[in-house]
Amino acid sequence: MTVSKPIRYMPDDKKQSVLIIESDSQILKNLTDRFKKRGMLVITAKDGYEGYIRACNESPDFIIMEVLLPSMSGFRIARLLKFDERYKDIILVIITTNDLDTLNEMFMACGADSIIRKPFRFKELMEAMNKKVAA
Repeated sequence: MTVSKPIRYMPDDKKQSVLIIESDSQILKNLTDRFKKRGMLVITAKDGYEGYIRACNESPDFIIMEVLLPSMSGFRIARLLKFDERYKDIILVIITTNDLDTLNEMFMACGADSIIRKPFRFKELMEAMNKKVAA
């Protein structure tokens, strides 16, 4: 068993938080379990509007979200958050089953930090989350 390094330094009294916006219950559960095992505070939402409201109310350190969501797309949420001074520093990773080449223009316009294609390994997701932190 290996011990993973923390994503970035935080005081011991503040857990890092991640908001997962995903309409697929199984993916939501799997990601929730994996992040909790890493000691993170997990916030969840099953549709875009709920996810956006939770992001604004709770200002998580990271947001992982699907592109295709009920009520509001992941691209729309990313654009609303990244172009708002209060939330622009939240690290946003978009996950999708679509071909990344066809989504490139929308991804670039929305301001999200990373996009990865499903199915993915959890390690890939962690690397996408760490990209901006390391930069």
